[in-house]
Amino acid sequence: MARPTLKNNGLLSQREAPVLSCYFPLGDPKVPVDLVDIYADHGVDVLEIGLASDHPFLDGPDVSASMKRADVGRARKDLDHVMNHLSKRRVAPKILLMGYVEQAHKGREDTHFWSGIDSFLSVGCSNEHIAQQIEKTAIGAGVAPSVFVGWPIVDHDIDAVRKATFYVMLQAGAGQTGPRKELDPENRQRILQLRDAGVDVPILLGFGISNGAQAREAISLGADGVVVGSQVLRAALEGDKVLKSLFTDLRSGLDA
Repeated sequence: MARPTLKNNGLLSQREAPVLSCYFPLGDPKVPVDLVDIYADHGVDVLEIGLASDHPFLDGPDVSASMKRADVGRARKDLDHVMNHLSKRRVAPKILLMGYVEQAHKGREDTHFWSGIDSFLSVGCSNEHIAQQIEKTAIGAGVAPSVFVGWPIVDHDIDAVRKATFYVMLQAGAGQTGPRKELDPENRQRILQLRDAGVDVPILLGFGISNGAQAREAISLGADGVVVGSQVLRAALEGDKVLKSLFTDLRSGLDA
């Protein structure tokens, strides 16, 4: 089945409202595709679709467990399912595909794999050859690169971050993904450091943000939005009502 191209809702860099990007696990049987309607109906701007990895070293127990449950062999089929499902909506979130470079996902070297996807984000780029191959194919298919900046910021990050044309995901705290009680105020200076380096796309804080109050604090520190993963997975496993409540809280915090 041919994958449709989703309706373009405008560039993130042109948005006036803070950006809410939320993780959706590809192939996790406990998180059905139909849940993307809740994302779209409750203020999620970017659906960060995660490809499962055998070695998700940046991710804590929530995302790691989801990746372990996922059927990696069905990644492309499930991605097509998500895209076709969202194509039936008048307004849909933008689609960012996130994956570990070390994990070989069949199809990423194929231009058609990227049809309808707005952005890609590759993490764990220890294999430079694979990273460059993914980047070349995705950009050649018209997909905008996003860049992950870890903790702490190193010289390599400053060089890499200038490639981003969609958004920059800035790691908000040391360690793996997972909810945290507090947001490190040091992020204000780190955001300024990226701006001084010439970054003019949205900078979104991720890792640890789990509620509207923290999302609001991220904006007060200078972020243009947030990326939320582990807490979204926890809510999704608890049911539709809890997931809707979380998105409402995050959106309210960002827009306050």
